[in-house]
Amino acid sequence: MKRIRSLLIFLPLTIAMLVSACDRNMVYEEYISLEGNSWKWGDKMEYAFELNDTSTLYDILIQLRHSTSYPLSNLYMFVNVEGPSGQTMTDTLNFILAENSGKWIGKGVGNIREIGYLYRKNARFPEPGTYRVSIEQAMRLPEVPVNDVGLRVAKK
Repeated sequence: MKRIRSLLIFLPLTIAMLVSACDRNMVYEEYISLEGNSWKWGDKMEYAFELNDTSTLYDILIQLRHSTSYPLSNLYMFVNVEGPSGQTMTDTLNFILAENSGKWIGKGVGNIREIGYLYRKNARFPEPGTYRVSIEQAMRLPEVPVNDVGLRVAKK
C-alpha cells in the first residue's frame, strides 16, 4: 500500500518533469482564441516575443485549431513580421488543411482539428530585441470557422 501511495505521488511529478524537459528549445508559444470561433476579415492575431541570441537558428510555426465544419481545404493568410528596428517582411501563405480526398490533415478529437505549418525553417534573427508578428486571414469569405491561431518559435 505504501508503495502504491509513493507511486501516486511521484508519477505526476515525473511526468511533468519529462514533458517540460522535452521542449527546452521552445522560445515562445501563444494561442489567440477567436471570439465566436470565427476569424473575420481585419481580425489581426498579434504576437510579440523577445530574442537576444542572434547566432542561433530558429523554426517558426503557425498553429491553427479549426472546426471540421470549415468549408474549404485551405486557408490563405497574410503574415507580417516586424523587427526591433522597424524592418518588415510580409508573406502570403496557403495553409493546406485537408487532403484532396477531403480527409483533414490535422490531429484532433471530435469536430476540432489542430495543425501546424512550418512558416520559417532555420530562421536567423539579425538583431536582438522584440519581434512582432501579425497574422490575418486572406480568404474570399468574410469569415471562416477558426477557433485559435497560434505562433511558436523554437530553437533549432
